[in-house]
Amino acid sequence: MLFPFLILAEPKKVFERLATRSRWLAPLITCTVGFFIITWLAGCWTNIRDGLRLWSLLGPAIASTLFVGMAGVGSTAALYAACRVIGGQRSDGQMFRSLFSLNIHCAVILVLGELMNFLLVRAPLIQDYNLPLPNRVPLGLDLLLLGVKEPNIYLTIFLHGTSVFVLWYLAVLAAGLKYTTGLSSARSAAIAATVWLLGVGLVIGIVYSAGGGTMFRVTM
Repeated sequence: MLFPFLILAEPKKVFERLATRSRWLAPLITCTVGFFIITWLAGCWTNIRDGLRLWSLLGPAIASTLFVGMAGVGSTAALYAACRVIGGQRSDGQMFRSLFSLNIHCAVILVLGELMNFLLVRAPLIQDYNLPLPNRVPLGLDLLLLGVKEPNIYLTIFLHGTSVFVLWYLAVLAAGLKYTTGLSSARSAAIAATVWLLGVGLVIGIVYSAGGGTMFRVTM
């Protein structure tokens, strides 16, 4: 099994390797390639031939690289701040690199979730339903809103953040924090929950600033 995907089946082995050395390049490439494939397919799903043109390849490549880079560094910065405030961890560059390495490994789970969403939303059965969020399959508590006509956009975003893939990511992240930093289970869980709240709050803030339109495409 390739090392970046070990986080899906044997996260403890990943934590053991990260405890001795910060490794982030392989999972970073994995996440970037994953988002490139999703973005590229979304643009040429009905016409693969058009997807082989230079701009059809270059556009998704640039977009996925920027998105993964900014999301990875941004979420790690939130994780770093939470570790300092809640966990009382030391403040230095090595700590940030260790957290980035852990975070980007765990992010492979989110990329898998995005791939599953991409495939499920195009399934004939799903297309028969009125989804709470456009192009987002409910895989969390937002299932309660399935079929509800014009649900509250902010509540929908909050509930969508309970997707099984997001919760899986948070559980592995909390376990990794406990293993690599020596923090207690309670503090590690609190840090992961704080990062989740900040992420959901950011998405809600973006949607609010855009006018709260229900057609805003949300990517968790």
